[in-house]
This record gives sequence, C-alpha cells and structure tokens, in this order.
Amino acid sequence: MGLMLVFIMTLLGAALFNVAQLDARLKLDSQTGVQALEIAEAGLERGLHLFYLEFICGGPNGTASPITLANCANPPTDPNYITENALARIALTTDCPAALLPDGATGFHVLGLDQAFAGGTYTVCVRQWPDPNSDPPNQPSSDQQKAQFRSRGVLSSVTGTVQRIVQIDATAAVTASKPHAPFSIGGPTSGAIKGNAVIAGPVQFLSCPGAGCVAVEFGGGGGLQNNYTQLDSNLKSRIPMLFPNGTPVSTLGAVLKVKEGLVKLSSGSACIGKQETGSGCGGGANAGIQDTMSGVYSSGTWGGTNGDCAAGLNGQTTLNKRCNVWTEAQGPYPASDLSVGPPLLSDSTIIDGKGYRCFFYPPDLPDSPCPNDPAHAPPIPGGTNFNEYFYTSAWRIDDSRGAVGCDIVNPVSGGSSADTCATVLNALQTGVPPDFGAGPVTAPLQIQPSACVRQGASDPNSCTLQIGASGSPLLNGRIIALIDGAPIRGDSAQPINVYVHRLGSAPSTTPTMTTSPVDAITDKNMYYRGQIIILADNPAGTPGFAIANGLLSETTINQPWCSLGSYLCGYAYPANHFLAMLTTGDITTGTGGTKQILGTFFAANSALTAKFAITGGVGQTQFAGTFSAQQFDFTGASQPPKLYLAPWNLNALPQAFGAGGSSFAAIIASNWRQIQ
Repeated sequence: MGLMLVFIMTLLGAALFNVAQLDARLKLDSQTGVQALEIAEAGLERGLHLFYLEFICGGPNGTASPITLANCANPPTDPNYITENALARIALTTDCPAALLPDGATGFHVLGLDQAFAGGTYTVCVRQWPDPNSDPPNQPSSDQQKAQFRSRGVLSSVTGTVQRIVQIDATAAVTASKPHAPFSIGGPTSGAIKGNAVIAGPVQFLSCPGAGCVAVEFGGGGGLQNNYTQLDSNLKSRIPMLFPNGTPVSTLGAVLKVKEGLVKLSSGSACIGKQETGSGCGGGANAGIQDTMSGVYSSGTWGGTNGDCAAGLNGQTTLNKRCNVWTEAQGPYPASDLSVGPPLLSDSTIIDGKGYRCFFYPPDLPDSPCPNDPAHAPPIPGGTNFNEYFYTSAWRIDDSRGAVGCDIVNPVSGGSSADTCATVLNALQTGVPPDFGAGPVTAPLQIQPSACVRQGASDPNSCTLQIGASGSPLLNGRIIALIDGAPIRGDSAQPINVYVHRLGSAPSTTPTMTTSPVDAITDKNMYYRGQIIILADNPAGTPGFAIANGLLSETTINQPWCSLGSYLCGYAYPANHFLAMLTTGDITTGTGGTKQILGTFFAANSALTAKFAITGGVGQTQFAGTFSAQQFDFTGASQPPKLYLAPWNLNALPQAFGAGGSSFAAIIASNWRQIQ
C-alpha cells in the first residue's frame, strides 16, 4: 500500500512539473510575441521618420541632394517619392520579401531590411497608399503626401522564432509656418528650466548664455518622454490621443534640441526617453507604447551624476539606460534652426502663406520698431507682407489710447471710454465681476459694433465677451466670446482675438488677468468655449496671466463651427474649443492644489525675461498643449509638473495662434492594424 502511494505521488509530481514547464513556456512564448510586436512597431517608426525626412530635406538639388543637417534646413519645393521612385533617398527598387505579405498584398518595396533592434530584427516596406474610394477600390493613389508602411518584427528565444507584422497609413501635412518646437525655451543666464519636470514632446533649448549655464537639470522622476503615459483623465478625454482607428498614439515626435547650455541628469530615475527593452527608465514590461526619443541634436554639454548622454545616445542598442534616442537623429544643433534667438511676440509670422509685419506689436505706438512704411525692408524677404495682424483684428481692452482703444460698451451709460476699459481691467486683475457704478455686472459684456464687424460679424450688435468671473452661476469661471451667436470669428475659421493692455497703475506683482473658478468649493476649474486668443500686453517682469485654477476646455464635441473633419471634431480640443494665452510678461499658476491646465501658452519679450512659472501649491500640476517661454521656473512646485504636447498633430492648431506656430511638416499616422 505504501509503495502504491509513493508511486501515485511520483506520477502526480511529474504531472505538476510538466504543467509548470508548460505554464513557463506559454509565458515565455507570450513575452516573445509582445517583444516581436514592439520590434515591428519600431520598424513602422523608422518608416514614418523616413517619410518625414522626404518632406523636410532638400538642398541645392532638392531631393537629389544628400540628407545632411544643412540640406534638411532647406525643405524641398515639390518632393514626390512616387515619380522619384525613392523615399528619403532610398531607392524603391527591391520588392518586399514574401514573409511580409501573407495576405498577398502587392506594390510594397523595401526601405530597411533585417535591421537589428532590441535583440531581434525588423524589415520595413512602403507602397503607394491604396485609395479606398478609387474605382475599383484600393488602387495606388498618385498623392505623394500619402503612403502605406508595413513592418515585420522577428525575435528568437528558446521556444523558437516569433514574427509579428503590422501596417499603418501615413499622410504628410505640410504648412508654411515657421518650424518652432512646441516647447521652446531660452533666455536668461540662470537657466532655461529651473526645477524638475517631466516633458512629453519636442523640446528646444534656444539660449543659455555664459560659461557653465545649466539649461536644465532633471532630478528624480524627471526627464523627457514620447507618449501620453500618466496623462490625467481630465486632459486625456479632451485631446485626440488616439489615431482615427482607435489605436493609441505611438509617438509625439519628441526631439531634444540643445543650442546652448548644460543638460544634467541627477537621478537614477531621470531619463531622456524610456527604454523599449531591459530594465531602467520604464523599460521591459513597463515600456508601454513606443516612447524612444525621436532624436537629439545638441551643441551644448552634458553632465550630472546619473547619466551622460554625450557618452552614448544608445538608440537601438539600449546600452545607456537613461538616454534612449534614435541614433540616426544624433548630431549637432542645426545651424540654421532659429540661429538668432528665441521667437518674440513681435516676430513676423506666416498665415495662409502671407507674412505679417510684427504680428502682435500695436501699430500706432511712436516707438514701434515695425512701421508699416513700404520703404522699410519687409520682415519676410520675397514674400507677400501685410500690416500687423493681431492688434488690427482684435477686440481691445485698453485704457491707454482713449475711446479708440476700448471696444467694450459700458452697460450703464451705453457708450465707451478709457474709463470703461479701466473698470474691466481692474476686474480682470482679481477675477471678479466688473462694476460700472450700478453693481457687479452679471451678463457678458457687449462689444462695440465697429469692433464686432472688425472680426467678421454679419450683425454689428451680435458680439459679446465673457472673460472671467460673473455674478451669474452659469457664467462664473467661463471664457466665452460670441460673434453672430457662434464662438469663432465670422470672417474665417480663426479664433476670436482679444487684446488686453495692462493698467499703468497696476502694482508690479498684480496679474493683468487672474482666472476664476466655476465654484470655489464644488468645481475649482475655469472653462472656455469656442476658439479664442488672449494677448496680455505687459512690461517685462510683470505677471500677465495668473492661472490660479484648473483651466480646461468644455467637453462638447462636433460643434457646428468645427471644420476639421469627423475625427478631430470628435474631440473637445483643439478643433471645437481652443484657448491661447500670450503675453510679453510672465505666466504663473498661483497657489492652490493639484490642477489640470489645457491650452497654448506663449511668454516672450525683447528683454528675454518672460517666464512660465509654478508659484506655489501642494500636489502635481499637469499641463497639456504647447508652450514657449524664455524661462520655465518650477522651483515652487511641490511635485515635478508634467507637460504634454497636445495635440500630437500640431497642424490641427489654428495657424494664427502666434509666432510659435506649428511645425513645417507633420506625419499623421492612421489605420494601424496587425497583419500577423
């Protein structure tokens, strides 16, 4: 009996051992499959990067010139990979291997064959985009700004070799706007970024003058990333962070450019990009969607106690655990890329291919550096140049120029004067309702008929503006401007412009405008509806905006004024609702707890002292949008703030939102699917 029991227990132990072996094998197979999929995704990223180079790299002979830093600063006039039969100078003469075509797809050609990546290899191919609307369907499109990429990732392990095949469509959106990065920083000798932060998206350090100037020092948990990981749900629900087919955005095109200054990594958890495999910086099982940095260009220096990116930007090899970028993008700062200095609010900009002299500078000041005299050289040589854009097409809240500077109708007297705007400006400073002598005004402010027509109204009496607190519960904490009943300009698809001139009597520490909450207890956020740009014209060193509360778009989508298609109109920001806050002074957050802030923010002046600062409060502040300042100061934050590029496709932003306009070219990916 005892022997029989031993025999049975032995058989049971062997069975359990076999089950454990099988479970371990299944887990290893699953892990290998996931890694093979990540390798295939890396191939798609390589293809999209090459597609981007096709549209930005020109040179003396256009797309016949080699891809160099100098040539990539000179976009080609008419790139066409179809007629050239080459993409990013790679000849499309080799048919895609049959292993990538289990579905019998045709027309694919090799871009990269058996490229080593993360312990495996990928092969990436491209073909003309199959147009579903052709007759018959899916014929190769002749549109050179569209392409389809397919990638195969292969990885071997003790359980055998695994392959995954993925595919994605790409469209190149090319604009005439100047190539500013969405996070542009630079100015004072005290450093471009003071304090620690996490930034998701492209970053450009333009100026850090003086020997030993520290542009940024990333500490514990700080650094750069390339996706929307850990973005707050309040922000995530409002921005297009999924492709049109519902798959997550796999890259924010995060490129680090350092023109001047020292970049430090002073913690083991501070990372320039995260790893795709291995341990450290969120690699391996915690890597999530593709987040390797898309490139680093640096003429600066590197240091710190935990990582020296100059010692090896690891790219595909993951040797340096804290500096993860594509090796082909490594190189010096492009000499022609904003070589003069940071952009200013008085810079010219391009809208619809037309240049505007001194975009934001008021044209009637006696010391204006931007006269509209044709005898002066145009800021944009060889182009069509127009007068100042913003001031001449804005509603003005300005007490410094008499009645001509005030476009607000006094609700008590029915007229308008400098005193009317002084009353409004005083109210904006503290975020309270204006009082014109008959008690706080609870209704939106009426705009003068002439100013109403100035921004394209059909009905001269249809324009109203709510820009802060009001006595009405329905209007507290709201920013709403209306023209003909719609919160968007009547003469174009551009935002409504509001020019706010700082009161000359304002104390040096008092903001020109302070946000106000819907309710100080139940809802501490401020909301905006429609599309609006607010410019606070400030002396250098004074606060332009104090974002004392959370600042979010309304959540409504598919509004009648949205004209960017069903995909973008299905998100609140920026196609339905958009806010830009621009100032020649500073932007601060004030005190308060954790908050979420969504919008476009631009702080710049000719003294190069304008800053974007967290000035107190407990908890973490998350920002989504685009940011440009001459200094970011996060020393007052209790936790490192997080800044996310939004949207990932900058061409969805209004072209006229300022001198920090969208990038020259953006690659829009869609219709991701797994073939095998």
